[in-house]
Amino acid sequence: MQSKSSDPAAASPPQDTTPPPGEVRWYFGAFILWETQRRLEWSGQAVRLGPRSFDLLLHLLKRAGELVGKDELLAAVWTGVVVEESSVRVHMSLLRKALVDPADDDDCKEWITTVPLRGYRFNGRVRRELADTPAEPETRAPASLTRLPVRLTKLVGREADVETVLASLDSHRLVNIVGPGGIGKTSVAIRAAERWQSKPATQAAFVDLSPLISPDHVLGTMARSLGVAADLPDPIQAITQSLAGRDVLLLIDNCEHVVDSLALPISRLLTGLPGLRILATSRETLRVAGEYVLRLSALAVPDAESVTLAQALHWPSVELLVERARAAGAGVFDESDGPLLARISRQLDGIPLAIELVAARLGVQSVSDLALRLDDHMRLLSIGNRAALARQRTLAATLDWSIALLDEDELRVFRRLSVLRGRFDVASALGVTSDGMDPDLAFDALISLANKSLVFFDSDDAVAPYRLLDTTRSYAASLLAQSGEHSALLRHHAMFMLDLMKAATADLPNLTAHDWGDRYAHHLDDVRFALEVCLAEPDAKTAAALVTSSAPLWFHVSQVAEYRDRVAAALELVEQQPEPDTETETWLLTALIIALLHTDTFNPDLGVLCDRALAGALAVESRVLELQIRWGRCTHDMMFRGEYAAALQQSATLLAIAQSWSDPAALNLAHRVSAMANHFCGNFAAAKHHCETSLQLSGSGGRTRTNMVGVDPAVAAKAMLARTLWIQGEATKALETASDAVSRAESAGHAVSLCAALYGACPVALWLGEFELAGKWIRVLRDTAQRRGLGWLRYADWYFQGLQLGTAQDPALHVSEVSDQFASYDAPRREMLVTFCADWVDDGMVARLSRGEGLWSAAEVWRALGRQSELRGVTDEAESFYLRALETSRQQGARSWELRAALSLARLWAGMDRAPQATQLLDDICALATPGGLDLMQARALREEIGRHSPANGSSGIAAGKPRAKRG
Repeated sequence: MQSKSSDPAAASPPQDTTPPPGEVRWYFGAFILWETQRRLEWSGQAVRLGPRSFDLLLHLLKRAGELVGKDELLAAVWTGVVVEESSVRVHMSLLRKALVDPADDDDCKEWITTVPLRGYRFNGRVRRELADTPAEPETRAPASLTRLPVRLTKLVGREADVETVLASLDSHRLVNIVGPGGIGKTSVAIRAAERWQSKPATQAAFVDLSPLISPDHVLGTMARSLGVAADLPDPIQAITQSLAGRDVLLLIDNCEHVVDSLALPISRLLTGLPGLRILATSRETLRVAGEYVLRLSALAVPDAESVTLAQALHWPSVELLVERARAAGAGVFDESDGPLLARISRQLDGIPLAIELVAARLGVQSVSDLALRLDDHMRLLSIGNRAALARQRTLAATLDWSIALLDEDELRVFRRLSVLRGRFDVASALGVTSDGMDPDLAFDALISLANKSLVFFDSDDAVAPYRLLDTTRSYAASLLAQSGEHSALLRHHAMFMLDLMKAATADLPNLTAHDWGDRYAHHLDDVRFALEVCLAEPDAKTAAALVTSSAPLWFHVSQVAEYRDRVAAALELVEQQPEPDTETETWLLTALIIALLHTDTFNPDLGVLCDRALAGALAVESRVLELQIRWGRCTHDMMFRGEYAAALQQSATLLAIAQSWSDPAALNLAHRVSAMANHFCGNFAAAKHHCETSLQLSGSGGRTRTNMVGVDPAVAAKAMLARTLWIQGEATKALETASDAVSRAESAGHAVSLCAALYGACPVALWLGEFELAGKWIRVLRDTAQRRGLGWLRYADWYFQGLQLGTAQDPALHVSEVSDQFASYDAPRREMLVTFCADWVDDGMVARLSRGEGLWSAAEVWRALGRQSELRGVTDEAESFYLRALETSRQQGARSWELRAALSLARLWAGMDRAPQATQLLDDICALATPGGLDLMQARALREEIGRHSPANGSSGIAAGKPRAKRG
């Protein structure tokens, strides 16, 4: 240990060390300061100090560990003298030169620290000793309690939290507000203390522990805040005597870095002072008996992307952002700023400190520019406020303060946790952080990080209760990047997610869709991040394995459009490899085909992709791949091209393969495909059989990797069964089945399955004339498909055209407008529309029937052609078409089409004075029909009308005339 000055004049010969009575001595390191004699010694040698430097040192010793401002030092040392601030700097410099550097066991690197713009702090351990202390303790006039800081801004969005604190103080004497740095603990505590001290005969005192760098200074700081001299032998006893009989709320702010030194004094004070209540703020718990912990959360952020300004301002985070921005000189915000303000508040995790720091930028920066730049959280960490406390001038400084309190294991786990992108559980945390660590130590470190508020813990989340705030994760990631283990940990994370997704796939048959989602859905952000890493490195093998194994997850959360793009990127990477890998390419091709079928309205390359994938599946002899690819080919042929005959052949091949395999999941998928193909080929009895068989297999086979092609198997089967049942004339049962499919998909929260359910449900509601229900379902289908970027949107457009027949102000105009565009529609759309309105038909549909296509709506096409002939007055031709529609529907067992054909034919006959034939036809068809539906109501109404105009009632029949434009 060397003196900063080697000048012999810096020290004087030792003097008589016998202390006079009442002498106060201050000890720090090897130094002793004699207060009454006004001298300083180091190791027994006198140290020469000027009077001002001596007074400065004495004042700092009395406030050891606390920040002392320049104004206070000027008032204490130069009392009554007008001097410049530079005098403090000059004498402080002289004082530093006179003091010897601290020894290693002095627990500080320098005796005095200058805090720019704030003042000075004495860092060493200080012991005060009073020589020849009288038997009776010295009596002192009690000083006033340190008052609560005055808030300069309005507290926003914390009213409920303040009420919770007050209610807690009513029933607990020690309440600790715990949360991460910048969350607003101090602001909430001060507001609660303000409210508390408004009670009669109640006082509040404030203790700020943030300036302390040593736990040795805690007692002195508490004593001074409570109006007691800090230099008494037992400050806690003195505090107890001073506050006896008084009702006091003690607010102790920023306890986390001296938490181990607080347990004993707090316990003694609460034991000795029945009227004392303590409200603390800390980033971790105090672990004191009787402590009641309140964990302060971030301000709530908008949960929707598209919000108006008025809607956004209902969220406390946005309210605070706008309030502080206006205070910083920002202009008036308009409604279009709502989504951007909501986005900024989400980017800031609702952290009040972050919001206040960023809001100041809106005085000189546009909302859109700020939202864009905040995508970089490292830039956010650096945004600062010069007027704030040093530890809160930037988010990085706030986190620096917390990180300095971590041990080596906690720091290692903290930086490694940065690779986890969303919520996580203990298994995931240990899976990515415990490499090279004892798992028990890693677990203890995780719990400690949660206690220190660096890891957020949600006690209401039973599955994945932990997460890092985005800003905290960015900070931890910067530490990881500096550690040298960044690349290795990213690879470890990717492999961990691959193993997890394989386990998730294996769990498909063992869990319900809801339970499976609860267990695995929160891993999406981590899967996404791992894929990004693998594609960037690049690591083709891991990327391909991860993208295929995670398919059930992407479809469960309905992020199919994003999944499609990631599959395409992985496929491109695999195709660039020097060695071909047919099996991997085929898995990726199959995944891409499935995703395309759910997201694209029409892709001309899809057929080529199916052929290529099928060749690959056959080459590697993978039954699962062959099964899914044949499903894809059938779906493509039916839903996009209207080539039902080819799809029926494919479905027969698929069913044969599945039957030879004897796997319930494979049979489930094969029967679903067969149901679709038979339905569109007009084989409704076979379609119903395959739907019901698929549903039976859903109960036994469940959900597996084999039959998971995007839609819940039971929902898909019910959607097709509902359509089939209605066409077969079972209207009530069809609506029940359709409603059940929709409810099942909605309860699962699965957008793709919901769209599939509504694909079958919407036409059933329209055919029944349930326009209110149909309108509701069509809106859900459109909103869901638009929000998720799904190709199911096109069906919403089809069904909306059918809905307007019953809801448009001018239905005839609507019929005409659709007719003008009709030729531009593809075959599947035209086939659907003709079932809504008999005016929507063209020669192309007749040509398709001649080729054996479009048979599911063949009866409706013949009926529509009969209507055209009837409108032209060619009744013989109209009758022929109606009879053909009747015959076709009977051959197919399509009772609903039969009812419509009979209704049209009966109306024609009634107009041709053939009432008995019309009556008999209607009596026969109504007797066979099941209750429900608009068509049956019209048939019965026509029967009554014919009866009223029959010869027995004095009328010769219904007058022939031009039929009106009508739906159905």
